[in-house]
Amino acid sequence: MSVELDAAPRQRGLVLLTKAERLIIDLAPAIDKIPRHQRYRYAARLEGALWHLVDDIIKAAVSGQKSKVYRVDEQIRFIHALLRHGAERKLIGPKRVGEAARQLAEIGAMVGAWRKRFK
Repeated sequence: MSVELDAAPRQRGLVLLTKAERLIIDLAPAIDKIPRHQRYRYAARLEGALWHLVDDIIKAAVSGQKSKVYRVDEQIRFIHALLRHGAERKLIGPKRVGEAARQLAEIGAMVGAWRKRFK
């Protein structure tokens, strides 16, 4: 079975999609433990950003457009910022933030390789 060149970004998108979904699952218990007074302001924003990342990966994989791949990278940076904020305010434990940051870095490296294909 041979893979066409046009299918390669879609396959990369599927791997990224799986990793992004795993990140959501891994962060869910920490998000659920965020204090009630921060659930709407911070927890909803973090969870929404994570699901937006999944949405952006799907759109980039299907369209194959350079701008959509860059949008995925922007979303990863935004999630990093949210995680740093949560760690600084002690809304999420440092161990959990470190693991999430590692997962995001792995996703970011894959997106970086994907971006280089367009140059």
